[in-house]
Amino acid sequence: MAPFLFPYPTTGSVTFSTVLLDRGLAYTLELADATVARTKLQLVLKAAAAGDQGTSALAILEAVQVYLPHLRGIIACLDTDDLLFKASAPLLPFPSIHAEHHFVLLVYTIALCNYAASILSSLPIFESTGRGVPALSTEDEKKTTAALSRAVDLLSQASGVADWAATNVAPQLEEGRRATGGRVGKGYKWPVETGPEGFRGLSMILLADAHVTAIRKLLLPVLGHALFAPPGPPLPPKHASPSLLGKLYLHVASLYSQASALFAVHDVPAVKAKLFARDRLPNDPDAAESDIIPDLKRYLRKEALLSSALAYKWLGVDVGENGKGNCVGEAIAWISEARERLAQLEDGKVEAKLKGLSIGRSAERRKEARKMRQGRIERETADADAWISSYKKMNDTVAFQPIPPATSLVAPPGRPIFTAKAFSPPDAKLTPLVRDEGSDPERRDDPSSPREAEYAGKGNYF
Repeated sequence: MAPFLFPYPTTGSVTFSTVLLDRGLAYTLELADATVARTKLQLVLKAAAAGDQGTSALAILEAVQVYLPHLRGIIACLDTDDLLFKASAPLLPFPSIHAEHHFVLLVYTIALCNYAASILSSLPIFESTGRGVPALSTEDEKKTTAALSRAVDLLSQASGVADWAATNVAPQLEEGRRATGGRVGKGYKWPVETGPEGFRGLSMILLADAHVTAIRKLLLPVLGHALFAPPGPPLPPKHASPSLLGKLYLHVASLYSQASALFAVHDVPAVKAKLFARDRLPNDPDAAESDIIPDLKRYLRKEALLSSALAYKWLGVDVGENGKGNCVGEAIAWISEARERLAQLEDGKVEAKLKGLSIGRSAERRKEARKMRQGRIERETADADAWISSYKKMNDTVAFQPIPPATSLVAPPGRPIFTAKAFSPPDAKLTPLVRDEGSDPERRDDPSSPREAEYAGKGNYF
């Protein structure tokens, strides 16, 4: 279930005073501060790679938010030649400081997503695993509502960061990509994340995950009915509009599918240097070298298929419940198509691929995730079967309507709830020197008032 828990990239150590030339000795203190900030980021990433990614997210967010203003200042000073690279000490194997900017924004995006995942994982488990689920107390319901709202906000923030990076940072790497012939280091291809398509695809995944989480909040008032009442009709009071749910799920399925298409642009063999990398499992169905980790490809396939199935189910329920008995045949067609798509998630080929979906490092967490996923599919399948049975009985005794073929069904356009939250980069800590005619270059503070600091947990604590 959304959101996907991403692995963190790691980085080596850098001392800016050894790789940058400060000709006027105007930035000695600032470069030292930037080195300290970057070292803290390096250390928390190293710790996250060795431990639980979700619980490390807040520490990584704080490290990024401290380092990013330093980095943006360094980039500004390099653009004006107030700072220069020393030819003997390149910062990265990539021929551009913008690769460092790109890397930090990728870390920021992933940390926002994983922080949302950590908030949701700390809540009571409400999804059925076949052993029953405890009833929601008033306190748990309030806590769950607040946590779901916060997770939606974090995921939409992460989507906005990725979208901003795709537009404003990724294009600046193209000159370096062309200069290296599309290769970096010892002949490796540039990672998929360094292209604008990769970041746009990531933005769509996060926006889809945010919508799935928002739908989860929308259905929270009827969670008890969904878990404990017999599947199928009737809908309980306070249930969200089936038409709305169908359109929301269509939009989610479209976002996951578009993300897959964008990643497929770079999905070619022979690359090992990638930021989304994970160790491959033996007999992995996607064992061929690829820019996209197999876990993420499986996640996109599964979530797109499941979202489209749920969309069709709710569209069928909508016409069946609101058609005044005149659309029973159409309702059966919609829900039967949903049932077929759910069956694809249960067949041997897809099931074998889904079993490898790893959301954490420990075998126990992977086992528990598989149980929850299987329970989710089984519950949706039983619900679809119940609706089909009810409508077929009505059609055979009252309505006597033909059941149209699935190919004749026309789905409405998907409906978004919100868009990605716009990202505003922080003010730079370093400012270029001001050169007035007839005088030496000098430092001059930015006259504009500083903005209040923003951070991921601002105003929201649990």
